[in-house]
Amino acid sequence: MVKILVPIDFSDTSKNALRYALSLFEGNKIEITIVHIYGAHSTALMMKSIDGILIRDAENKLNDLIKDMQTEAPDVVFKTKLAKNYAVSTIATMGDSGHFDFIVMGTKGVSGLKEVFMGSVAGGVISKTSAPVIVVPLDYKFTNLENVVFALGDTNISSNSTLAPLRKIVEAHKSKLEVVHISNSSEPDLNPTLESLADLNPKISNKKGDGDLNQQLNVHIQNQDTDLLCLLRTKKDFFDRIFSNSVTLKQTFNSPVPLLVLHN
Repeated sequence: MVKILVPIDFSDTSKNALRYALSLFEGNKIEITIVHIYGAHSTALMMKSIDGILIRDAENKLNDLIKDMQTEAPDVVFKTKLAKNYAVSTIATMGDSGHFDFIVMGTKGVSGLKEVFMGSVAGGVISKTSAPVIVVPLDYKFTNLENVVFALGDTNISSNSTLAPLRKIVEAHKSKLEVVHISNSSEPDLNPTLESLADLNPKISNKKGDGDLNQQLNVHIQNQDTDLLCLLRTKKDFFDRIFSNSVTLKQTFNSPVPLLVLHN
């Protein structure tokens, strides 16, 4: 059974991510835990009554949402959780519990200000959890995963289990896998990674790790009609330009396709 955590704020963006999760793992036994974080800035005197209102409202919305989803996916097991405030830490902690195979989140992408990596919540969760995270851009509709791109740098992968979520998706959809090695080394060494993925018969591409990484990746995935981009979060190579410990993740990256983030 695939167990998925989906944060919901009842926006179209988060509902779209929920539907993406259902489509991505259609045909599998699926258990989805929908977590909603509520909260309000108020005095201690007002807090109790406000909390009660927010909880009742959230419970009603969750019940309505699950009824709609069960109509679309009657075989899926749905669970719910309400938590107060601190969306990033709550979602990251749940992801770290080991109870979930994936976290699937929606994002509006980068605004004109270009200060936030996929929104502060999605970016913050990626920077703080060890669970695989799939980020779905606003209004992105699921398409068959014919082409999956895995972009990585020179960092050695610590364990084959790191790539297990990528393998699960590629095998489930019989996707064509391309490994894009972005490196500043004149003699890049991908042997350990290639050995662990060899049975998937990946196509191998090498690129220099200089210039605008965001632009490089976006141009490549658009040229390859990519349906999913996978990145490995690590602090040991240039991908640290994208991922940092900052909740706002000011190193901007905006993927036009869903993004699977693994943690090394």
